[in-house]
Amino acid sequence: MEPSDQPSAPDIVVRACGPSFSLPEAAFLGFSNIATFCNVRAVIDPIEISTQLAAMSVYAKYIFELQPNRFYVRSLLITLEEALVFHFDRSGAQHSLPFNIHEDPQSFVQLILGLCSTDERILGLDDSIQWTIGDDGTKMGGTLRTIGSDGQPVEYYLDEDPIVRSGIRGRGTTCWPVKDAKGERFMVKDYWVSGDREAEYELLKQAKGLPGVCQMVSYEACRAQTKYFRGDSSAFIKDAFRNRTAVRIVMKAYGLSIEDFSSVEQVLAALRDAISGHRALLGKDVVHRDISPNNILLGPPDAEEGERGALIDLDIALRLNAPFALIRADHNMGTRMFHSLMVLRTFQFAEEKLSAHDYLDDLESFFWVFSYLVLTYKSDGKRAPKSYLQNDLRNWGQDPLTALKAKFVFLDDESMDWEIKGLMDEGWKPCAELFSKFRTYMNTLARKKRRLVFESDSIREDGFPNRFSSLLENVDEHYDYILGLFDDTLKRIKEPPQAVPVSESTSAPVPPPSPVVSLSTVPNQIRSIPCQESSPSLYSDASSSVLPSTNLQRSSLVQSPAPFRNLKRRLGDTELDECYTESKRQCPSSRRGLWRAFFDPTLHVINSVYDYCFHWL
Repeated sequence: MEPSDQPSAPDIVVRACGPSFSLPEAAFLGFSNIATFCNVRAVIDPIEISTQLAAMSVYAKYIFELQPNRFYVRSLLITLEEALVFHFDRSGAQHSLPFNIHEDPQSFVQLILGLCSTDERILGLDDSIQWTIGDDGTKMGGTLRTIGSDGQPVEYYLDEDPIVRSGIRGRGTTCWPVKDAKGERFMVKDYWVSGDREAEYELLKQAKGLPGVCQMVSYEACRAQTKYFRGDSSAFIKDAFRNRTAVRIVMKAYGLSIEDFSSVEQVLAALRDAISGHRALLGKDVVHRDISPNNILLGPPDAEEGERGALIDLDIALRLNAPFALIRADHNMGTRMFHSLMVLRTFQFAEEKLSAHDYLDDLESFFWVFSYLVLTYKSDGKRAPKSYLQNDLRNWGQDPLTALKAKFVFLDDESMDWEIKGLMDEGWKPCAELFSKFRTYMNTLARKKRRLVFESDSIREDGFPNRFSSLLENVDEHYDYILGLFDDTLKRIKEPPQAVPVSESTSAPVPPPSPVVSLSTVPNQIRSIPCQESSPSLYSDASSSVLPSTNLQRSSLVQSPAPFRNLKRRLGDTELDECYTESKRQCPSSRRGLWRAFFDPTLHVINSVYDYCFHWL
């Protein structure tokens, strides 16, 4: 291997071939075609182990992205006398004690044989997914085996790249576009659910037949569990390890993300039907809690009303009667860029002040999605020119306080309608009234919520806060008003333009005088929060969904992986993990140093290893 200044190259790798490995582009070795990797050091000490964990987690992350059917990744740290094993899965990381390879050569040989096994499952691969490898060493297609709607085994065909969420610890969601023997298309979703949360397939059963909500075809409830990949975890400190279960769901295929719209009518119709689908879910006592562009899909071009957009991804959705600890509003859940003001404010409140995440929080999230689309794209779906408000938009995905300040100004500033209308693409102009009324309505509801936080002492039957109960009673009123705004705007867009009558005595009509804007109505200074810099590891594009290509996008080990072919990337968008105690890549190195690790012989682990995995991966 040629020398490289890049930090993303392990010291030793084991090259692999077969139906789960693909040759990188313009390279002999890459993270897409290795079975495992090793680092070599002079000695092993507690600080060195912690440092190696940081480096190896980067390599493991690349393998999970470029080998998307990975259950786990194992690697080795070797010195002249000792060795230890690192294990990475969706619950985090674990490592063994160092052992002397000269005093115990049998264990060392067995370890090497296991890491180089020709059995894909021993290597940590899901062998229900098999690719066909072409003559050039790249994946040309493949098959996916699962359970059909009749409970019998079924095989689907892979002919598109999977959609992979980057990162190690967490849900590890991977979506596989597939088709059956008849050519009908479906979407297969693989993800890892933590043990204390209701599985998505149970909620999708409740959504059966609801327009505007994705429809499930079949599911596999328990394909694997991370606790069976590891050693004895009984000595771990409390909450250091959280078991996760692999779930596979087959769903009806829909269109692309709402960000891939091509006309104003298409995007408004999709948003409108997604809001209607959200209302239907609420009728089943289910709150979505993660409204974002990635979770709203376009319907087919000829779709009827109700099917022009679909709400997907019920990963963190919950029933209204779930334990309060699970449904409590929390800024560490969902996609922060589209959180409501009240959800963002949860970082300020003590637990006794927190109410449940409710449907009004989701309705406000729909407003933030709409505002994001208007600011980021032209009416034909192409990127809009950069503007000063896009700097504010970046702040929506930052830490809760920064996001709260930026969103509060955007929602409450009376001049915002004027600013947006001046910046929006010409094709968006028919939506100016919709934006204004939608913003005003959500601002009114947000103000009422802020007041009720301190004025209302309403308590649920189980003793938990229910401060917004008086506001939440008007369900139909809230949905009817917002859906009415979209219906009225869609009606105006569809109406043919009125012909201007031409007077017989003149060759052309005289245009009416332009309205005069009083200087007193124009704000003296545009209210804009400056974009604050943040650590790239805290809210970076790495948290967005990525689309690794099996043919066009590959990675060499001697350099950082090539940029992924992404869906349209949101500015500052951060996907937070499903559990209220965790968020992906939560803390940058500048704030939580790994050098603080120390060795605890009673646990046989580096104590900070689990803190590291719990907060970083």
